[in-house]
Amino acid sequence: MSDPIEIEVGGQPEKDAAPAAPAAKPRTRKRAGTEQGSPDAKAAPDAKPRTRKRAGADQGAPDAKAAPKRRAPRAEAAAPAPEPAPAPEPAQDVEVRIGGQSTSHTPPSAFWGAQPSDSLYEVEVEVRNKASQQGGQAAAMGDIAAGTLRLIGDNLRRMTEEQVHKVNELLGDTDLSDYLDPDFWKGIGMVLQYQIQEQVSFVQRRLRGEYSVDAFGMDRDMIEIARPFLAFMYQTWWRVKSYGLEHVPAEGRAMLVSNHSGVLPWDGAMISSAVATEHPVRPDRVVRSLHLHWFSTLPFIAPALAATGQVPGLPENAVRLLENDELVCVFPEGLKGVGKLYKDRYKLARFGRGGFVQAALRARAPIVPVAVVGAEEIYPMLYNAESFAKLIGFPYFPLTPLFPWLGLLGTIPLPTRWSITFCPPISTEEYGPRAADDPLTVLSLAEQVRDTIQETIDARLAERTSIF
Repeated sequence: MSDPIEIEVGGQPEKDAAPAAPAAKPRTRKRAGTEQGSPDAKAAPDAKPRTRKRAGADQGAPDAKAAPKRRAPRAEAAAPAPEPAPAPEPAQDVEVRIGGQSTSHTPPSAFWGAQPSDSLYEVEVEVRNKASQQGGQAAAMGDIAAGTLRLIGDNLRRMTEEQVHKVNELLGDTDLSDYLDPDFWKGIGMVLQYQIQEQVSFVQRRLRGEYSVDAFGMDRDMIEIARPFLAFMYQTWWRVKSYGLEHVPAEGRAMLVSNHSGVLPWDGAMISSAVATEHPVRPDRVVRSLHLHWFSTLPFIAPALAATGQVPGLPENAVRLLENDELVCVFPEGLKGVGKLYKDRYKLARFGRGGFVQAALRARAPIVPVAVVGAEEIYPMLYNAESFAKLIGFPYFPLTPLFPWLGLLGTIPLPTRWSITFCPPISTEEYGPRAADDPLTVLSLAEQVRDTIQETIDARLAERTSIF
């Protein structure tokens, strides 16, 4: 003879339920001389009376009769509703709660379903909340872990079911919410490596197949592939804060004019990411940046820049893009800006002869000055080895505290904190296209743009407390 089992289903206990047992056992209510069965089971004619154990009370005589008034409390507890309750679900579908807390643990494999990336975003929020409650290095590690989870989630949206299954196998039983566990980073590293392999395979398939590009070689599929990584660099690695995005038009032509720095053109990528992720009206707009013509001579860099919408920095290219109502970004400092030494940081170089102003005037496009703070410190350039640069055909060869001493590791940018400010636009409508041939007008507008950017940079530097 054993006691009847009473299980809490849906978080609502039955009436007069006994206190919860330990986590591994369900709740039980002991009754004297009763066989185990469901609450709706009827007693046999020769069954002994059922009594509830109470302190200081007898267990009941063996020859006692089962009076109806003794059965009434049983019926009230078993059927609180007018209609009989449905049969209980199997044990694996019943959630046991102790003190309001669930004792079940959801394995990582349960995160993958029809939309696995949505569940990863939920884990990302959990990691960010946990990191916000901590401080110091643990909080910084939590932010990077959350950003990595978002990067994986964004890439999972484009994966097939077979690829998602492969990611599930790589993660195994990794606890995605415990970013301080070394196994977390091991599993994440394997998943990122697998995703990089998938991206390389995608590019190789496209090189052998058919795809459409615009007149400058822009491929929107490639842009969608690059966006998750650039979003990771924007939101997690450099933690960029953007201001004045309402000054960037949602429709029509405009020219963004920015300071240039950082050895590699990361600033152009982050300006594009700011518009693509945080524009208040049209966050999907593509920024067409004009890069140094030297990059077009590199075998791997040139096609990658073209596929992501970047264009060689020629005045005719700028005019053509603006006439097509594109959003164009230029860097008038050119090599003088991107290759400047660390001691000259945030001191704008000369804006050349104002070719960007001429292009804006001819296309009747407004000019939006942009000030970038934070890019100067990602590769602190202490010396420019010009002799060696000429030997290998480079415009400059930077020597930083990490490069070339650490090899490829020295090319990893430092995680500085950035700010990007989009200043109010400068109209060119009142000048007309003929003003592009007036040197005084061109130089006057170029100096106005340069002074606006320099003043904004100085103001942001005064507000900054640390480069990290």
